[in-house]
Amino acid sequence: MNKRFVFVILFFGLLSVAAALMLAYRAATLEGKLMRIDEETQCRRLVELSLPRVQAKLDELLGAEQRKLGKAPDVAAPFYAMPEGGMADFNRGFFMQSPLESAPRVPRGQEAFRAELARAGAITNTIRRKAYVPDASVMDPADELGGYDPSSQMPVFSTLPVDSAQSSEPLELTGDPGEFFAWYYKDWLVCMRSVPTSEGCAAEGFVIDVPKLVEHLRPEVAAELPAPQIGLPQAGEEPNLKGLPLVLRSGGQVNLSDSGQRAAAMRSTINTAWAIALLSILIIFALLVLYARMERRRSDFVSAVTHELRTPLTSFSLYTEMLKDGRVPPEKVADYHETLFRESGRLAHLVENVLSFARLSRGKVRGRQDAGPCTKLLDPVFARVGERLKASGFRFTVTQDPRMRLLSLRTDLISLEQVLNNLADNAIKYGDRSRRNEEASAKTEPAVSISLLQTHRSLSIRFSDNGPGMSEAARRTLFQPFSRSAEAEKGRKPGVGLGLAISRDLMRSIGGDLELERGDASGCTFLLTLPLGE
Repeated sequence: MNKRFVFVILFFGLLSVAAALMLAYRAATLEGKLMRIDEETQCRRLVELSLPRVQAKLDELLGAEQRKLGKAPDVAAPFYAMPEGGMADFNRGFFMQSPLESAPRVPRGQEAFRAELARAGAITNTIRRKAYVPDASVMDPADELGGYDPSSQMPVFSTLPVDSAQSSEPLELTGDPGEFFAWYYKDWLVCMRSVPTSEGCAAEGFVIDVPKLVEHLRPEVAAELPAPQIGLPQAGEEPNLKGLPLVLRSGGQVNLSDSGQRAAAMRSTINTAWAIALLSILIIFALLVLYARMERRRSDFVSAVTHELRTPLTSFSLYTEMLKDGRVPPEKVADYHETLFRESGRLAHLVENVLSFARLSRGKVRGRQDAGPCTKLLDPVFARVGERLKASGFRFTVTQDPRMRLLSLRTDLISLEQVLNNLADNAIKYGDRSRRNEEASAKTEPAVSISLLQTHRSLSIRFSDNGPGMSEAARRTLFQPFSRSAEAEKGRKPGVGLGLAISRDLMRSIGGDLELERGDASGCTFLLTLPLGE
């Protein structure tokens, strides 16, 4: 076997397999990527669709709490009265932060909330800062002041200290309260507004319990989002709700109604990719097997042809030398000439078969067409085949319907005659009286019969002999090139195993066919079909 050719096959084959496997892997990973992209796109779309409803609900809840505070708080009251209507469940408490007081005022009954505010230095200081400048940053005393003194009466933004006389005077409103705005620090979410007074800006507002507020907003989220998240912004995240610094997130999950169909479509693609990979592997294996068979066939061809050529050439060399030297008795000269003639015919037949096999292997056919009445075309062919069989001691008969004279035929007579000669050679080789056992020869004379029958738009020719038939194993490989039966090998029959293979190819090249119809112990029957002429 040519190693370079095998290497080329393996190289390109492995390259194809690698490409197919890469394609299958990409297809397998593509499913996950496409699903993630689809889920992200669907999540964004569902969040965008949910935002207007959530925003409307948030505005409704937030507006209700803001309206409870009225338009003008009583900044002179010693305590902060509970607004009418109470508080919503998501409202942790109302507050009023005076510019002259260290701790915010809260409604009665919310002392615990007031204490919680007093302890949250960052919250109370930031409330004071944002009362003057709403855009002021959150002030954490632990970071900026190094501590927090709740008893400090100092305003935050460079306001002048107030003396005791001034401090005893009640605060008075000097203008309308500002618009509500919200800010957050850690888990505190504050909604407040600035209130101008005679002693500086006070702050009024309420603190929101985010988890409880979320419970009111969650029903407004699209049902396709099974785990939506609404909460305060995380690092680098921008709020997408107005009024409060809140973010509506999809939660990374989405119910896709067509996910099953998408998965099925992707599985089909993945299966196709894997099938291509497996097909590439099978193609490489098939190419290697085919090449091995071609090499074996070539080796068998060379061996068989060499063996078959050696026998007649040896006879030619020996007999011609004896005739040349005059060592053959006169009465034997005719026998020697007959032997030489027979061997020359055998050699010519072998060469013709080899040439036909080479021509058919290259896809070339003669292309010759003989047209005319069936009997006019076929009778000379049958006569020549019959002479050959009769010379070998066979009884030969041809049976045909007289109506065959009315049929016309268009075929290649040379190819047809070569096929019939090949069948006749096999009959002679295996059915010759001299090669049959004595018991069989006593009962049966070797015979070959040809019968013609018209079928639908074709002509059937049956070539039958009464030879020993063939085994089941021989029938399976009957039309394979260089295939020789065990009986032929055991009986040392001449031939290279090309006759029947060439015969079938020749019949198919002229539009017909050849098949074994019967091959039992009573003989063999081959069926030849030919298309009828117009």
